Amino acid sequence: MIVSLAQMDIVQGDKEKNLQKGIDFIEEAAKRGSDLIVFPELWTTGYVRNIKELAESFDDETIDVLIKKAKEKNIKIFGTIAEKADDYYNTMHFISSEGLEAFYRKIHLFSVMKEDRFFAPGNKIGIKGNIGMLICYDLRFPELSRKLVMNGAEILIVSAEWPYPRIEHWRTLLRARAIDNQSYVIGCNRVGNDGKLEYFGHSSVIDPWGKTVIEGKTDETLLTCEIDLSLVKKVRENFPILRDFQRVKI
Repeated sequence: MIVSLAQMDIVQGDKEKNLQKGIDFIEEAAKRGSDLIVFPELWTTGYVRNIKELAESFDDETIDVLIKKAKEKNIKIFGTIAEKADDYYNTMHFISSEGLEAFYRKIHLFSVMKEDRFFAPGNKIGIKGNIGMLICYDLRFPELSRKLVMNGAEILIVSAEWPYPRIEHWRTLLRARAIDNQSYVIGCNRVGNDGKLEYFGHSSVIDPWGKTVIEGKTDETLLTCEIDLSLVKKVRENFPILRDFQRVKI
């Protein structure tokens, strides 16, 4: 499987510019033969005070454009948007040539930045097939990653807006979740400055043994690499952490 990470500098509050930038990334990823592409958290808007005014339902323009592009390029598209439904949510989309296959509403809201003032928390895990979905702060809660893996995940996809100075937290937690769960972890983080915080990028793919397959720097770029899903099975069979975990009742 070939995967791409769109490590982008988000234009605060400008959905049109961000969506066009996203389309350009998707087209380049398709040229590289990518099976899926991952965008950062809230990649169409960034974190802005008027986030509720910019929120969209799944029937609005952004998802419609992405579905058409996914069908045209036969590629899976992940990222999060501000979703307007019965409430407002920070929601990851999983879009493919089949349409909107799944979505995940962020469970762990980042109270330090008052995210809970703008969004309601989700109440269901996000998994489709062998892909589990996480959003930024979720990475700090190992119970959620384990729940996804116990429900069949072999790949954990993380969309984030993770700023300085917590770069070592980001790198360590991505690797920890891969080692804990013997899964691929694909973490896409934004770059740039939102007027208050600086984002460092370092989007990464970590394999089930904890090895870094690819890692970005601090510039806007499209990272692309190949992952071998047979490695998940090999690691889990040869070093049976997950099997041994199920034997223990706590």
